[in-house]
Amino acid sequence: MLDVNVAKFILRGIPSLFFRLGYEKSFSPDLAKHPEHELVKPRATYSPWLEDEAFKKLFNSVAPLTKVDRYRCYELWTLVEQASKLEGSLIEVGTWRGGTGAILAGKADLCGIDDPVYLCDTFEGVVKAGPKDSKYKGGEHADTSIQQVEELIHERLHLENVRILQGIFPEESSHLIEDSRFRLCHIDVDVYQSARDIVDWIWDRMVVGGLIIYDDYGFSGTDGITKHVDEQRGLSDRLVIHNLNGHAVIIKIG
Repeated sequence: MLDVNVAKFILRGIPSLFFRLGYEKSFSPDLAKHPEHELVKPRATYSPWLEDEAFKKLFNSVAPLTKVDRYRCYELWTLVEQASKLEGSLIEVGTWRGGTGAILAGKADLCGIDDPVYLCDTFEGVVKAGPKDSKYKGGEHADTSIQQVEELIHERLHLENVRILQGIFPEESSHLIEDSRFRLCHIDVDVYQSARDIVDWIWDRMVVGGLIIYDDYGFSGTDGITKHVDEQRGLSDRLVIHNLNGHAVIIKIG
């Protein structure tokens, strides 16, 4: 007879197995076109997201509303907790349907952060695609609306700490938060120039110790993000961390 604990382990691993298969199929690079890429498969097994009941409840409710996998979502969740030691607002640029924004705001609420969480998007798709971006041409991910995010944040999750800003950031919406200071910034805009313009605007408004988290770092289709992050490695006022899960994290040190 199969041991009960072994059975639980197998059953718990089945969803993860199917998730991994789908994830790898979606993001495996064409190695012939990208010789600097290989499929990264870390062998660590510590998985605290399996036991974090608050995270699991929120992630399961918003998973259809984000393209970000649970590993990166859990990292956002934990980094909000770390950022609670600092001062300032939180901001996400590139919200799409609000999934990761809900993760940020939900954890900020649990941590007792009083400052607002700003969710920014054009709600008309990717902007500023250029020659440094091999996949994106502009207009992708337009299948969303500000009304959809408002319904998620305010009606379904009843989060009161969120403000949603519509328009190209920073050109069209940053004037609404011009005097804010920031402890955490999540960038999920897919292309080089958009990410660079965001950092150029927000860097002097980040507190020391503040975190900038880039989604899509290291994926073959978002090479513009990788180039933008790598350009910052030699700057003396920040630490640049490559997380193998597809994030880059920048910490302001001066």
